Amino acid sequence: MIVKTDDIPIPLLQLAGLKKRVESAHPQYPVIIDDHAINQSGYRGELAFNYYLKAVDDDNTAILNGLRVPGPNPFQMDNLILNPYFFTIAEVKNFSGTIEFDHEFGQMTQHTNGRTRSFKDPINQVDTQIFHLQNWLMQHGYSAIPIVALVIFVSNHVHLTRTDANDVDPRIIRPGKFIEKYQELKQKYTTKILSEQQLLNLSRFLKQHHQPLRLDVLKKYHLTAKDIKPGAPCPECYYLPIIRNYGRWYCPRCKKINRESHLFAFKDFQLLYKNCITNKEARWMLQIDDSHVVSKILKREGFKYSGKFKDRVYSLDFDYQTDYYYLMN
Repeated sequence: MIVKTDDIPIPLLQLAGLKKRVESAHPQYPVIIDDHAINQSGYRGELAFNYYLKAVDDDNTAILNGLRVPGPNPFQMDNLILNPYFFTIAEVKNFSGTIEFDHEFGQMTQHTNGRTRSFKDPINQVDTQIFHLQNWLMQHGYSAIPIVALVIFVSNHVHLTRTDANDVDPRIIRPGKFIEKYQELKQKYTTKILSEQQLLNLSRFLKQHHQPLRLDVLKKYHLTAKDIKPGAPCPECYYLPIIRNYGRWYCPRCKKINRESHLFAFKDFQLLYKNCITNKEARWMLQIDDSHVVSKILKREGFKYSGKFKDRVYSLDFDYQTDYYYLMN
């Protein structure tokens, strides 16, 4: 059974919002674009792998997608598959081109479109995940549970190779081999460790502890508020800032008129800054000088608030999974 489904990663949404508000001439802009593409490709790969996960899903199996466990050393797993005999971490990679592995140096290198990029060896990554998961389980009274990790490269346009005479780690596979590998594991681990009820309780307990990652994007990319373009965006062409006249927003580029562009600005503010906003911050974000106009906008949208008058703080409670689909296009 699927206990936790794939969520849209908050960092992916943050990067999608950030790249629209940083000038293309900024030195960090290419880094932001690259990171957004990597995050987007990774998320698409995880969704594609769900097809293969269905083949191993049954009443005695609990699957958690995109689980991030908090703590002194928080760790995240693309897919955690629990059954009464053993646990499997299935890490998904969605890379294209030629991928070279150097397990001795803990490095993976991608060659694609005349470009070379280096990444951490995914085997080191999953070994670290196993270590942290084992520790977390022991802290909560679960021990002696075998944990196996697999790294699945889902793209049809990838060539996997090595940098030396050593073989590529056998835990690195294509998706078509996943079911076969999983069946081999079921034949290998035949000692029942957990009852079905214990497995269900553990899967629910893990889901309760899930804490999605949210980046401090300004700190990560060494940005200040001066690097962020404020303004309400046009929902059609995303030009900003557009103009507000007589309670409506007008885009000087595509000439479209709408009444809700301020909501897109508030959503971006939540992604890039925080989950609350003051009248002063809203004036800057909307590029409106009149505090009374901005106060009316905030009140009309029904945002919950605390404080009085100039000290009033409005809560931004946009849902990351339902209110940001426009950034996924």
